[in-house]
Amino acid sequence: MAKNSNYDYEETMVTLTDEDGVDRDFYIDEIYEVDGKTYCAAIPGDVENVTEYYVFRLKDLGNDDFEMEDIDDEEEYDAAADAYEEKLDARAWSRMMEQK
Repeated sequence: MAKNSNYDYEETMVTLTDEDGVDRDFYIDEIYEVDGKTYCAAIPGDVENVTEYYVFRLKDLGNDDFEMEDIDDEEEYDAAADAYEEKLDARAWSRMMEQK
């Protein structure tokens, strides 16, 4: 885990394999709940701005272990993505207020 100086929290990096078998590193930026389900937003490790992200459902495996699941339902994905964008907006607003 690496310390993120912008937000003062520990970043978690995971390696995901795409459908072509290519491994890619992602930062888990946020873990949050929507309608009683837990989701995470993953940002590619090779970007500097949050312009691209992916949302996954988290399945609790017990003992603090989780599995990231693809979300096939478009409505569920949109709700989870909207909630993440609201969190990004709140984060930006908070930073702007701190600078005043």
